[in-house]
Amino acid sequence: RAGPGVTGAGSVPVFASHPTGSLCMNQEERLVHHLFVEKGYNKELRPVVSKDESVNVDLGLTLSNLVSLVKGPSWTRDFPQGWTDYRLQWNKSDFGGLEILRLPPDMLWVPEIVLENNNDGLFQIAYYCNVLVSDSGYVYWLPPAIFHSACPINVNFFPFDWQNCSLKFSSLRYNAKEITMNLKQELDRKLKKYYVVEWITIDLAAFTENGEWEIIHKPARKNIDRSVSPDSSKYQDITFYLIIQRKPLFYIINIVLPSILIAFMAIFVFYLPAESGEKMTLAISVLLAQSVFLLLISQRLPATSLSIPLIGKGQRLPGGTLHQLGCSIACGEGGKCPTLQPASPLPQLFLETLPRQLHMSRPAESERGPHDGLLIRRSSSVGYMAKAEEYFSIKSRSELMFEKQSERHGLASRVTPARPKPLGMADMQEQLYSEVKPAINGANFIIKHTRDKNDYNEEKDNWNRVARTVDRLSLFLVIPVMILGTLGIFLMGIYNQPPELPFAGDPFDYTEERRHYV
Repeated sequence: RAGPGVTGAGSVPVFASHPTGSLCMNQEERLVHHLFVEKGYNKELRPVVSKDESVNVDLGLTLSNLVSLVKGPSWTRDFPQGWTDYRLQWNKSDFGGLEILRLPPDMLWVPEIVLENNNDGLFQIAYYCNVLVSDSGYVYWLPPAIFHSACPINVNFFPFDWQNCSLKFSSLRYNAKEITMNLKQELDRKLKKYYVVEWITIDLAAFTENGEWEIIHKPARKNIDRSVSPDSSKYQDITFYLIIQRKPLFYIINIVLPSILIAFMAIFVFYLPAESGEKMTLAISVLLAQSVFLLLISQRLPATSLSIPLIGKGQRLPGGTLHQLGCSIACGEGGKCPTLQPASPLPQLFLETLPRQLHMSRPAESERGPHDGLLIRRSSSVGYMAKAEEYFSIKSRSELMFEKQSERHGLASRVTPARPKPLGMADMQEQLYSEVKPAINGANFIIKHTRDKNDYNEEKDNWNRVARTVDRLSLFLVIPVMILGTLGIFLMGIYNQPPELPFAGDPFDYTEERRHYV
């Protein structure tokens, strides 16, 4: 400091280069006062010299985590934005070499770019962090956000599916003539060249891998719709695409394999006899198991009626098996109250034609004659009753008494000729006939009941034979259908792979290894 009244060469008083009160303010306070008070900064105005100019806004996206895809894609991301505001320029030498100024975003003009395909109705970001302003006027803003985007989920090949979800950013306040949105550029320090970041950046240090989805492609594009006017907010947008593939291991172990085992378990039901109760028990158990798995699958899928998932189609295979099983059980239950008519062509088809075509052997018990199985007393009682009536009328009581004894000693029985009826014989014969007639009627009733029972058993056996034929026919139909259907359905899912390139017809893969230098 020069003394009073002394002016040395090259000596300048320090207080002469600072405003009044500068000793009580630091450099950032001086700079803020200079930009917003002295220069009169207005955040409502676009940072352009002429109204015909457009503000270039650079956009990028950094993925931190894929939260969920059940009720629409949910992403945790950093959304870097950058633009140049000429009103925020300063000479760093005038402010102690200060190069970066941190300010709240509500103090500055911001382009107000929002997620257009938003799914939750909240267009604001999660946290309004400070804005970095450099001495050249370049503004850089890196706000963290959790975006819920609307993404059409295709469940045709669930759980072997892949999805193409996008985040479309545009400005609802400014049109294409007022701001120009571009993908941000970064410097390649080795080649000293700038390149366009045409992909979603993944910070490996902060990224958390999702256990259900795998990222295949992550391109970014600027889209221009020339069918609308540049005055419209739909003329331009920056879209970040994320092509992801589901990791099916969880669903294979917990849903697919049990479903296949349950489906093939239904085949073993056809081996059980139709008249056994275990057949119905096993069929109901399989049906309940399928219902439980359908409930689990419905809880894991988004509610949509546009398509049926692949695993749902696989669940329909045992459903067809259960329909055929129901026919077999109905035939077996029909044997409990049979109404089958022997002349009906359909039963004859299942009783004669199909068993021969299927090489089915007829059970031994069904080859008995029509009179087999009748009680011996049933056929002999008829003769005894008829002979009794004849013996009482033509033989004497002594012959009837000793006839069997004579036969045991080898004596031939004598035929007693008819003789005139003594007086009162008609009354005695009528009395004896009245006593024997109830026994004859009872014997005839037993014969008729036994014949009806044999007819009932024969029709029941016919129904059981029909059920066995249906079982054998269903077995030959279900096994190839189940095997081929299961292989066909799930091989369709396995071969449903995401495309090798993000966009059809575009040979560029939009990866960091193949950069587009400016």
